Amino acid sequence: MQDASNDAPLSQEERERIRLKRLEKLQGTQETQRIAVASSSSSPDISVGPSSLPPPPRSTTPKDIITKSPILTKPASPTAPKQPALSFEAWQNEALSRILLVSLNEKAAAPLLFLSSLAKELQAENEPLTINQASLDRVLVDRMSMDPKEVENAHLLDRGQLQYSLFDYLLDCWKRLENVKLQTSRAKTLPKSVIEERVHSLNCSKGLLVSYSGLVLQMPDMFPQPQSSRPLGSSQLVERLLADPDSPSGVPMEFLKDLSVRFKEDGLENIIQPLVSGVAAKARNASILTDWRTPMRALLALIEIPGIAAAIPQGATWNPPNATARQIEIVSTLGPFFKTSGFCIDDPSVAELFGTGLKRNKADSSGAFASIRGTVRGIHTSLFQATNGIIRSAPEARERMLEYFYSILKKNERRAQMQVDRATVSGDGFIFNISEVLMQFCDPFMDSQHSRVDRISQTFFRGKSRIDISKETRICASKEKVDEFSADPESSTVNFISDIFFLTLGFHHIGLSRMYVDYKRFTKDFYEMRDQYDRLKEQEAAGQLSAENGLLIKRYEMQLEKMLTFRLSMQSQILDPIILNHSFRFYNLVMVWLLRVVDESHAYPQKPMQLPLPDQPNDNFAILPEFVIEDIVEFFLFVLRHSPETVGSSTLDELVTFTVVFLVTPGYIKNPHLKAKLVEILFYMTLPYRGQRNDDTLGIKLNTHPVALRYLIPAIMNFYVEVENTGRHSQFYDKFNIRYNISQILKFVWTNPIHRDMVKAESKRSETFVRFANLLMNDTTYLLDEGLTKLVEIHEIEVEMEDKTAWATASPQHRQEREGVMRTAQRQASSYIALGNETVNMLAYMTQEIKEPFLTAEIVDRLATMLDYNLVILVGEKMSTLKVKNPEEYRFQPRVLLSDIIAIYLHLDCPAFIAALARDDRSYSAVIFSKASRILEGRNLKSPDEISKLHRLVSKVEDVRQQGAADEEELGDIPDDFLDPLLYTLMEDPVILPTSQISIDRSTIKSHLLSDTTDPFNRMPLKIGDVIDDVDLKTRIQTWKNAQRSKRLNQDQQSESMDVDK
Repeated sequence: MQDASNDAPLSQEERERIRLKRLEKLQGTQETQRIAVASSSSSPDISVGPSSLPPPPRSTTPKDIITKSPILTKPASPTAPKQPALSFEAWQNEALSRILLVSLNEKAAAPLLFLSSLAKELQAENEPLTINQASLDRVLVDRMSMDPKEVENAHLLDRGQLQYSLFDYLLDCWKRLENVKLQTSRAKTLPKSVIEERVHSLNCSKGLLVSYSGLVLQMPDMFPQPQSSRPLGSSQLVERLLADPDSPSGVPMEFLKDLSVRFKEDGLENIIQPLVSGVAAKARNASILTDWRTPMRALLALIEIPGIAAAIPQGATWNPPNATARQIEIVSTLGPFFKTSGFCIDDPSVAELFGTGLKRNKADSSGAFASIRGTVRGIHTSLFQATNGIIRSAPEARERMLEYFYSILKKNERRAQMQVDRATVSGDGFIFNISEVLMQFCDPFMDSQHSRVDRISQTFFRGKSRIDISKETRICASKEKVDEFSADPESSTVNFISDIFFLTLGFHHIGLSRMYVDYKRFTKDFYEMRDQYDRLKEQEAAGQLSAENGLLIKRYEMQLEKMLTFRLSMQSQILDPIILNHSFRFYNLVMVWLLRVVDESHAYPQKPMQLPLPDQPNDNFAILPEFVIEDIVEFFLFVLRHSPETVGSSTLDELVTFTVVFLVTPGYIKNPHLKAKLVEILFYMTLPYRGQRNDDTLGIKLNTHPVALRYLIPAIMNFYVEVENTGRHSQFYDKFNIRYNISQILKFVWTNPIHRDMVKAESKRSETFVRFANLLMNDTTYLLDEGLTKLVEIHEIEVEMEDKTAWATASPQHRQEREGVMRTAQRQASSYIALGNETVNMLAYMTQEIKEPFLTAEIVDRLATMLDYNLVILVGEKMSTLKVKNPEEYRFQPRVLLSDIIAIYLHLDCPAFIAALARDDRSYSAVIFSKASRILEGRNLKSPDEISKLHRLVSKVEDVRQQGAADEEELGDIPDDFLDPLLYTLMEDPVILPTSQISIDRSTIKSHLLSDTTDPFNRMPLKIGDVIDDVDLKTRIQTWKNAQRSKRLNQDQQSESMDVDK
């Protein structure tokens, strides 16, 4: 039956116009189509017209079968191939009719659509009314030219024959063709030659279907389309791609492969870009709590096809140059996929996973951690697959992907700043995800042997590098050297490994490294607010809470709840063991690379590093941005504080070598703050961590690693002296924390005889070790004085608060002020006393083995005075003022402190030290020693033998004091010009200061220069080697002393003579 729609066919001119338009689009694509067929594992040729159809295969004759087939010993099976019932032409007409749902036979039943116009044309041309390769092109054009909006075709819409868009129609044809092809290729009753002939024909037909599919996607108005609210063109593929590819509404991957091959050089990007944009729009609204997997799966499906993967970076939205850091994660092609975040600060809905309230259930938090970490790991895996697919698709695509990452890095430079407006930079999740994808690219060259470290460029930052570090502080290069390197026109060629390495370094700097610092600062703020909240709750429980503070409690509760959720959100990702392990391995590689750069032979780690290094580092190292080292130390400090088990399960060789090499080599890191962080890393290594015995620490490596055994002691002892002047406004207080860390390291390794011998060797370097000993005493004096003074303040306030009546009647303002003073004193006392304890303890165990440096003229008097003063504080009349509640909170252990101080006295029991004690007129007292002995004996702090030695020491001091009094009486009044201008004691070895021309005792100026390298009278620079012996004054002093002694001797003789005469 003939369809009414064919009563009004398109005119010949209209048909010709459509044909010419198609041919113009398809011109020059024959070779592309051949590739398409080849990719379908079929015949290497595709045709769009009869001229390109190869001749059919030669018919196989019975003779050929006999000649070419093996001799059969059994009769043929009943299923042996037979000649087909239909000729090839008849089969082709029937198959294509079923595939295209059209017919040239007016009696064809629905759903076949009779193409009456084309049938008339073929009859006029005396062509058979069959669909074959010769007529296929005209059949498709005629079918697609039917306008579903025309009135005469309305009944076809009702029958469902024209209600679908042309792309949907062509895709369905493609699917039916694939089914026919599959059935044909599996037919066991047909000869192989027949199957091959039919499959070849189907492949040629498929090529034409793919061509027209691409055309209607690019130019949906090329043929009449049904009325629809859905957008036409490439956007039609979006919903299909988001659906299951095996479902009727999905799009088969083989179809996309055919499409990519056919249009590779013919506008594939015009098809793909709207498609990817549509999928990205879906991803833009996704989160880890919603369906992020569907758009991600769609993206990965596209990228699995190399041709499409290579086309994706060619779009205008790939890396929009004018997009800001905040916009790039939204408007760029891959931005919406990378921005899927597990951080509350990016996606507030994540907070739902952690529950509510200040007291969270630990099991719930653990469950939230597992959920977020599992999801984010899945996102990272998918993002890596997508990125890797694009990079591997084509060299140009790889370059565009790298440029995309470099561009994001550049736009987010402000993320590395201490204070930044988050609205002006990309989100944490976006940067975090990129970092982890880059980390996975680093994986092949992060092997334990670092076998590919030589592939990483050492001159990446020479000239105009792809990472702008013009505003960055350099490790140790001068401005002139930086300018010279920046202007170098011969930038080195950078390989892919180097690009990935430095990109990972950059993204860690603006990402995880910044998060570590933010987490530390945030945690401090959290605990401070919680302490304030707890104090208010105590007031509330005591009925002393004001109405204003009652409102403050509610605000604190709301804020603390938000802060707790935020903290848990950060912990779920930055403390993820897998993430930490990735960063650990990466920074191991960075440390090895840095050591290789400074190594003279540039052969590390394949060959051991030769120390000491040259006095000046090479330029490639000097011009590196300081953040390279800063990020290393921040990472290891973060891990050692919060997840030491991560380090405990890994090798520490690179870390120990790195820290010791750069501590022992002066001038390579000019920032003392960074070197202090290296010391802090070693300090944390000496601490036991969760689940470990006290003697089972990461610091064991310090007692076995060959570099540590040789260079650790000189490195930390030199740095102990170096930190006296750091150049920072807080240097006075910084040095105490740094030296505390050093004291803990020294205590840890002191039991190792190799390290102890190294300390002894350092002590023989007289000038250096004397400065060390001097600073040790200075610190002890200040810290104990400040710490014990704070205990007195605490004692006074506690006594005041114990008077309940007086305290209750005091004004709220007074109570608040005193409580504030007490909290400050408690905090300071804890810090000062802990540091003071360690310095005294270090003096105790060092003086047991090393004595000479502590007995030098410039040291011994000050050491004796310091010990006497603190002994008076501990056991003198004011000792009761040190009694405080809970002394352990302030780490105040008076018995241990007393024992250590007495140990120092006993260790230094020799004439020089005894004389120094005798000269201390301010604090020395035999009575104090007697009281200390009773305490030591009563508390069993020292053995009887040690107490006896102490008594003998005091006896010796008393003898020297008596002799000193006699000598002083013998000399009488000392002339002013013989007195030391600083100490007002008789000079023994006077020297002249070169700039002020003032004479002073050598021991006095040496003691002064240990702490201040200037002339004390005019502040001009001064070294001990610059002073001039004042021979004349020394002679005059000696002459005067002899004269005074002679005069005294004569007077004594006269007195004796007079006594005899009487």
